[in-house]
Amino acid sequence: MTPTIITVAETVMLMFSYFEHDWDESLEGAEAMDAELMRRVTEGAWMPYSGDEPDPENIATIEELEGRAREAVDEWDVPDDVVRVPIEKLRAVIDGGGWTFVAGEFSEFEGHHNDTEYVVKLTRQPAT
Repeated sequence: MTPTIITVAETVMLMFSYFEHDWDESLEGAEAMDAELMRRVTEGAWMPYSGDEPDPENIATIEELEGRAREAVDEWDVPDDVVRVPIEKLRAVIDGGGWTFVAGEFSEFEGHHNDTEYVVKLTRQPAT
């Protein structure tokens, strides 16, 4: 009898944050805040995340994630790169690691509660 080999997909959750709660409180004016936001976007990276999984019925594609972020960020009157750069970095992670987008979530900065963050769940088949 030949044994049955079962392969289990690998799953990872990642987060990209603008970390608004860590900003220097002395920043004043739209120009200074835009510069800080752009610095965080260009220097930021997708990091491992261990919180709640995003619901695939909420955002099921990277295009939906980008669209949700653009809706929110467009109201801020900031450069397009604020959304474009994190999404490009996510596409590079997906393409470079053979991942598939499963679900995503975008949440805006909220006073004492949370920073502006993207959370995604990715999966891939193990190498054989």
